[in-house]
Amino acid sequence: MSTIYDLVIIGGGCAGLSLSMELAQIKSKCPDTLILESREYYQNDRTWCFWSDKKVTTAYPSQHIWQKMTVSNLDECVVLDCGKTPYHMVSATDFYSVAQAMINLKKNINIEMNSFVVGEPKLVDKIWNISTNNGFIKTRTIVDTRPGSKPCLDGSTLWQSFYGQEIECIEPVFNPEILDLMNFLPPHERGASFLYVLPTSKTRAVIEVTVFGASPLEQQDLQFDLDVAIAKRVGTSSFKVIRSEHGILPMGLQNLPMIKDRSYINAGVMAGGARPSTGYAFQRIQAWAKECANEISISGFPLGHKSDPYILQTMDKIFLDVLRREPLKGGIIFYSLFSGAKTASVIRFLRGKARLFDSLAVVYAMPYLPFIKSAFLLFLRSGRSRLLSLRSTL
Repeated sequence: MSTIYDLVIIGGGCAGLSLSMELAQIKSKCPDTLILESREYYQNDRTWCFWSDKKVTTAYPSQHIWQKMTVSNLDECVVLDCGKTPYHMVSATDFYSVAQAMINLKKNINIEMNSFVVGEPKLVDKIWNISTNNGFIKTRTIVDTRPGSKPCLDGSTLWQSFYGQEIECIEPVFNPEILDLMNFLPPHERGASFLYVLPTSKTRAVIEVTVFGASPLEQQDLQFDLDVAIAKRVGTSSFKVIRSEHGILPMGLQNLPMIKDRSYINAGVMAGGARPSTGYAFQRIQAWAKECANEISISGFPLGHKSDPYILQTMDKIFLDVLRREPLKGGIIFYSLFSGAKTASVIRFLRGKARLFDSLAVVYAMPYLPFIKSAFLLFLRSGRSRLLSLRSTL
């Protein structure tokens, strides 16, 4: 008789491994779990960054922590102190290593590398049948963290496309005490473009070019800007490239995956795991993983990502609409935000933990005309949608 798992996690990336680590901490109630990961092996292919309280402890170490950050637009620059929420960077190497170590300690959690799903899972007599390149698998529940369809023009309000390299210089050219959070490039129709520099020593840093734009951009679309940025930053110092990373994150998904069944949920950045207005996902995924694992231990069924509060959803929609309609003003908008409001309020807003006065401070710091226009247009579109919905029921 073939094994029937309690849970199969499709995809052993950030979301899949985060859930696995939480499940590994459930003692007697930990379900028999199989993780299907398409990669043959893990490598240091990305970094995750976030603001976090100094008191917060995690199973994985922070590769570097910054107390100060800069935001620049053209000739203006502001240096900001992160206060009680310093900026953390977690390397893929550390995250994957800790996750695998925790999984290996749990007999009823296993990971199968170089394993990918062929076709869509099918539900037969309350059991999901999954066909993979390695054979057939049966399970009672599924958490699917695959990205799904390829990013396309209208799949999200905006896309956050980035390409970066971690470099090691011969000479000391970086200040590891301060990160460049957003160093905006000259305005361009493709979207708000900026440099993101994470210095981990005087000679080493991750340098990325990021674009918030309507179209998703591939590595080759960002290569020239990155080459120019690195050359300008390091000057005459020789350097070597240690690794590179490219990604495309949704900022305001237009259509979330359909719920197939209570026993099958989607998770990850393409299923609501990323904050729409910023693309930050790591902490949101950690919070979801904890809640999902807890729900599995209680009911046996997984839990999808929660919707943001209505006010936060509305602010994100307005914010993204402004950036999409007026891409040339991206630098002005973000610089106004960071220079015009208290840093603690801005950080809470970006983390999705804004209080009422934080939201008001953010609104007050912004150039008001573009946001009033977007709010008005959003109101009209919402009213038109409600009217069409009402007519369809008559």
